[in-house]
Amino acid sequence: MRRMGRLDSIDDLRVFDAIVRAGSLSGAAQDLDVSLTLVSKRLKRLEAQLGVRLLQRTTRQLGLTEEGQEFLGRCRVALDAIQAAEEVCGDGASGIVRVTATAAFAQRQIAPRLPRFLARHPGISVQILTSDDVLDLVERRIDVAMRQAPLVDSRLIARALVPDARVLCASPAYLAQAGTPRDPFDLVGHACLTVGDPAPTQWQLWRGEEAAAVPIRSAAGGNDGEICHVAALADLGIAMKAAWDVVDDVRAGRLVRILPEWWGGTDRWVRIVYPARLHQPRRVRAFIAFMEDEMTQALAASADLGLFEAAALAKLQPRIEAARCRTGSGLAEAEPG
Repeated sequence: MRRMGRLDSIDDLRVFDAIVRAGSLSGAAQDLDVSLTLVSKRLKRLEAQLGVRLLQRTTRQLGLTEEGQEFLGRCRVALDAIQAAEEVCGDGASGIVRVTATAAFAQRQIAPRLPRFLARHPGISVQILTSDDVLDLVERRIDVAMRQAPLVDSRLIARALVPDARVLCASPAYLAQAGTPRDPFDLVGHACLTVGDPAPTQWQLWRGEEAAAVPIRSAAGGNDGEICHVAALADLGIAMKAAWDVVDDVRAGRLVRILPEWWGGTDRWVRIVYPARLHQPRRVRAFIAFMEDEMTQALAASADLGLFEAAALAKLQPRIEAARCRTGSGLAEAEPG
């Protein structure tokens, strides 16, 4: 990179970062709640001070130049450091925490807990981006992800939070009418509720080291897991769902776990994922600590429902016992409704 001029405005860096995140000058103006004219002026001033073009702009698209790509990484490191320095002068418990998770996990395991978090940290705002796709946390400036998929991005840090599992379940009314499967291949004669487009024609199940590829008939489904969840509650068939999606329904008796020795995958975990950086904002640390405590309490309250593998529960037994001792009989009250 060639020798650059001296920068004199942190706000110019923030505007540049916002433009890249939004993908357009108008989007950045909307995110920052400022005029498009101001955003354009800030970008032009930054490029003039640096003596390089940071963005290639056409009527249809916006992209980073080679110099812009290199500058962006350094810009974000600087903004993180500035944010950390600003927090030293206050309690740090303020600002926005941007979180991403699947829609089902966000609706059932994050949103119901927000009143408790916000009551403890009234200066913090939580913004949740739901997506079944794996969003780029660095590009989207997302602070925390709750993920059930393995980590593949080396720029991120992941901690196993609580075990997860894929389980088969159906409503009591459906099982009373169609019968309860006793063997995986009994599923061949049942209405199955599926996720995917096209709909899957088999389910892969495991019992320890034993695997079974079971042909199925998709009675209903779609590309959103919520469809088969609602269909299962409406007595339409058998669904394979993540344990944390159905834990409340199983506890309340609205759904019943079937084939309890068989699992749709092994050693699955909910992981809390966040970008690797030198200075983690206190508001982010507060949210992470809160979710770790909440999910451990929820696991302690749900460990006897048969939704989680015994080996996974054994790994967290000290945390589970500590949560039980800490909350006592109040565990059930900590569960979202």
